[in-house]
Amino acid sequence: MRGWLAFSPDTASRVFDRAQATLVWLAVLVFLSSEPAVRGLAIAAMLAVALAATVVALLAEAAPSLPQSPAPPPAAHPGD
Repeated sequence: MRGWLAFSPDTASRVFDRAQATLVWLAVLVFLSSEPAVRGLAIAAMLAVALAATVVALLAEAAPSLPQSPAPPPAAHPGD
């Protein structure tokens, strides 16, 4: 049964990917901006995005593990 605030592994992965891209753009903004207020706001936004991604990661359901298939038998050499 899924919880009220549970995310599927696929959804959590998409959120993480988008959060990572957002953090990169905000970091670029921090380094390129000469205005201290803009830098402070961008850093605050980075903290908010990182916190949101962490919450989603903690609430994500575990991905189903794939069963390991046994290794194929070694190929027979002709003439053995």
